[in-house]
Amino acid sequence: MYKNTIINAKMKLPEHYHVKKIPLPKGKRKIHESYGLWICKIFSKIVFPGRNEIHPRAFDFYCISHLVEGTGWYWSRKRGSITPIETGQGVISAPGFVQFYTGYNCAYVEDSICFAGPVADMLFKTGIIKNGVIDIGLNRRLMPIIDIASDPSSDSQIKANSMLVSLLTELYLENRKNKNSSLLSKIDELLGKMTSNPENNWSIKEMAEYCNLSVNHFRRIFYKQTGLKPKEYQDTIKTEQAKMLICSSENSISSIAETLGYSDQYHFSRRFKEITGLSPSKFRIEFFKTNFR
Repeated sequence: MYKNTIINAKMKLPEHYHVKKIPLPKGKRKIHESYGLWICKIFSKIVFPGRNEIHPRAFDFYCISHLVEGTGWYWSRKRGSITPIETGQGVISAPGFVQFYTGYNCAYVEDSICFAGPVADMLFKTGIIKNGVIDIGLNRRLMPIIDIASDPSSDSQIKANSMLVSLLTELYLENRKNKNSSLLSKIDELLGKMTSNPENNWSIKEMAEYCNLSVNHFRRIFYKQTGLKPKEYQDTIKTEQAKMLICSSENSISSIAETLGYSDQYHFSRRFKEITGLSPSKFRIEFFKTNFR
């Protein structure tokens, strides 16, 4: 209910707006240049009030925000839609990316780390850092880095940098695994619907939209999971259901074709024969010959 409420809420984008630029702070030291990474800002449980208006902004640095209390919402100019944020989730933003996130009907309480440098650029180029909402967990995983980064000594700065790279890599792998698991679960859900309602004729586009994928991506994932193209799988399900109806009832072939959502008996018979090698009528005859001599 909470997610639907946020998605359906009217978050306003001012008619005439400008993108607020958040500049890179000063204070970079030689140790940061040598390492290639600079943690330039850190925040622990900083509180932002809830808002229902979009105020586009872009950082001149990378930022990872972890929502540790409250509920929130996220908007990016690239997507143009609202994404809910729950406690335990977070937001990653790259330099120049136009976005906005804040609380929903309550304060947005975050731990956050802002950083910059060629090491961060490399992580972005390889996809380890991606703009958008990510799962981080209920534990305050940024805090060990924040605590160490608050010590200005060179050793602490090096250690904090190393910990940040490790955490960003861990989060990338965790979210990738969760996304793949969620995707496969969605396809399993689709297969269940196709099996329980064989009379429905799903187009490739409808299948892809159900799984929230592009058509090409859906085709690849579907084939990898089932070993069949989507339409082949759909015809196979219909054929298996047809076999059961042919063998367990005296319904006419045209009636069975209609039950399974075929537009006419000819189309049904042709597809049935392509898959089984027999026409529906011949299949019925052979079944009774074999089982009721």
